[in-house]
Amino acid sequence: MLIAYLNLFAGVCSVLPLALQASTPCTRSNVSEAVTQRAGDGSALCATSAPAETVAAEAKIHCVVACLRSPSCSHGVNYRSDAELCELYSRRPTHYEVKPNCDYIRVPV
Repeated sequence: MLIAYLNLFAGVCSVLPLALQASTPCTRSNVSEAVTQRAGDGSALCATSAPAETVAAEAKIHCVVACLRSPSCSHGVNYRSDAELCELYSRRPTHYEVKPNCDYIRVPV
């Protein structure tokens, strides 16, 4: 699944180079460590600590892109698929839970 997201991200990078040019360079190495945090049983975890910022997004990959572009996102992002919302974290979250429609994606620091 991570490979599918990396391939999708590479496609986004080729289509939106101007949008990303002003901030973080769009390379595979920037997202090679971006992974969904998982519980012991494989369920996706959701960070329940307060986020630094929230932004709208239609897909999980849009949250990863928003995180890479934002100074408010140096540790990771929750994607809440039911609300189409990203919660950006400037600090490492301290609390996580398994919640429906929510995935926490850790990004490289």
